[in-house]
This record gives sequence, structure tokens and C-alpha cells, in this order.
Amino acid sequence: MEQTKRHRQQNSITSNNKKKKLSNNSSSITHLEDLPNEIFYEIFGYLDFHYVYKAFSNLNIRFQNLLNYSIHSIKLNISSMSKSTFQYYYTHIIIPNKHCIKSLHLSNPFIINLIFKPFSFSIISNFIQLETLILNNIEKIYLTNILKQLISLPKLHSLVINSVDIVRCNNKFYCQLFRLPTLKYCKFNIPEDDHYDELPFSINEYSSIKHLVIENNIHLKKLDALLSYVPQLHRLSIHQLNQSFDKETQIFSSVLKYLTHCSIGKISISFDEFELLSKNIFHHLQVLYILKNCDEEYVNANRWEQLILSHIPYLKIFDIKFNIRIDNHLTVENLMNQFNSSFWFERQWFFTYNFRLKMFNFPVTIYSTRPYR
Repeated sequence: MEQTKRHRQQNSITSNNKKKKLSNNSSSITHLEDLPNEIFYEIFGYLDFHYVYKAFSNLNIRFQNLLNYSIHSIKLNISSMSKSTFQYYYTHIIIPNKHCIKSLHLSNPFIINLIFKPFSFSIISNFIQLETLILNNIEKIYLTNILKQLISLPKLHSLVINSVDIVRCNNKFYCQLFRLPTLKYCKFNIPEDDHYDELPFSINEYSSIKHLVIENNIHLKKLDALLSYVPQLHRLSIHQLNQSFDKETQIFSSVLKYLTHCSIGKISISFDEFELLSKNIFHHLQVLYILKNCDEEYVNANRWEQLILSHIPYLKIFDIKFNIRIDNHLTVENLMNQFNSSFWFERQWFFTYNFRLKMFNFPVTIYSTRPYR
């Protein structure tokens, strides 16, 4: 008992000493410059370094040294900047701090080309702390060189690439992306023209990507091959999934064991093909979003029920939006009544619709209500 009392007294004394020390430190800080360097580095970490440099670089020698000999992680967003301004920025910010840059966002083609010069002149290999890279408005003639250089970055785990051009075939760029050794998140828009070359299936080459966002249109057959490179995928988002050029029912062969989230902005494949896709990659899916135009099979509640029970058993969020054309209002009511069974009520999945009157048909939109409640 006496030992417990002494222990409490000791804790009280320690706590009071800490409060006095904190009070003394607080009372001694009356100017911004009284803050230690560590506090400034922490503040800088929340801001884009471009604005930090503009705000602090000309205040005094101390802040100039803090910026020139930075030891904290730097985030750079160089979305819009003149050539002359960037030359100064490049010399006084990027070069001295290249070993501290953690996040880099580039949108100006001139700037991208300057940083990603041919290997003998490029500085990108010195960005050893770079984790996130966003490249917008890339010209196709530089894509191959850029992707080759990214292999040398040991910590790059997030990459966004948007091509300003349409390429003849984007297969080689896909393969280069999948060779980046530490990548976890990848978002790309590399549109290709009507020319179609099949992407070979992976044999022994696999990517570490867990979250993939495909913003260009992609055909089902190419998607099948592409997914063979990313067996660790957890999240998949596709802007538009199209039917393959041969228009034959696709036999889907890729298998994803870890996929839990899938979003397809526009889907133009048959429901038969969608079922084949689901059987291979949706077994562990928890969230599904789909937008579909003009195919009544996608609003067949019985087919959905069987598909979900058999092949998507862990689905929690079912967010759909289907645009179809029908002959009359009664047909819509019959379709909607199919979604009133116990299967849908047990899962709290509810749907509604709206329509516009036209001369010969009813354009109808059927969609989920509060799917993410």
C-alpha cells in the first residue's frame, strides 16, 4: 500500500515537472523564429514546396539554409509555369533538393522533357526518395524513355500517366509499367487508335500493383491478358470496357484471388461475357459499380441473383446504373418488381428508375438508391 502511494507521488511530481517545462518553453517562444527547425520541417511537409520556397526563401539566412539544405520530404506540384520561371526553379529548388523529393506532379511537356532527358543527362535517377509521380500531357515520343528511367527509382509506389497523344499500340507501355518493381498504385490513360494488337499473356512476369485505374478504353480480350500481369490486384477501375474486335464470346482465363473493389464506368460487353468475367475474378469482390447502356439482360434480376450467389458471394455494395429503351411503362414496372424478392431485401439493395416520354419508346434509367449507406 505504502509502495503504491509513493509511486503515485512520483508520477505526480514527474507530471508537474513536464507541465512546468512545457510552460517555460511556451512562454519563451514569442516570435516565429523561436520555433525549432524540426517544427518548420513538419509544417513544410504539409505544403507544396513551391509555395514554401516563395514564402520563406528571402526572409533571412536561417530560412534560406533550411530550404537549401532541406532534410525533410518535399512535395512538388509544377502544373503550370513559364519556361524562364522553371529554369530558376530547377536550378535553386529541384537540383539542390533532388534527394528529398517525395512527390512530383508535372504537367508542362517542356518540364517533363527537361527532367526526363536521355539517360546520360537525366536527373530522375537521383530522386531516390520519390514515392508518388504524376505526369500529365505526355507526348507519345517520350513515353518509352520515361518508363525506362522509372525502373531506377527504388521507392516509387504510386504512378499516374496521361498521354496527350493517341498511340498506335499501347501494349509495350503496359509491359513497361508492369516491370516497375515497387509500384502499388497505377493510373494511366494511354489511348490507342483502331489498330488492334493482342497483348501476350504473362508467363513469369508479374507486377506488384494492387490498385489499377485504366482511364482509356480497353477491349475485353486485352483486359484478360493485362490482368494476368497483376495477380496481387485488390482494386480495379475501368473507364470503358468494350467488346473484343472479333465479337466472339470471350473465354476469360485470368484469375484474381484478391480483388475486392471493381468499378466499370461504361460496359459494352454482353451479359454472357460479363458472367464469364465474374466467375474468374469476382469471387472475393465486395464492391461493384457498373454503368451500362441498352441491354435488357443487365436488368434481369434472376440472372443477377444466381450470379451473385454462385460467384460473387461476398458482395456488400452493388451500385448499378442501366440505361435501356422499352416499349411501355408496364414493362418497367415488371422489371422493377423482380428486384423486390427477399434476396434483395436481405442485402438492403434497393433500386428505382426514371424515364422520358418519346414517340416510339421510353428511355429508362434504372439505378441503385443509397448503395454506400
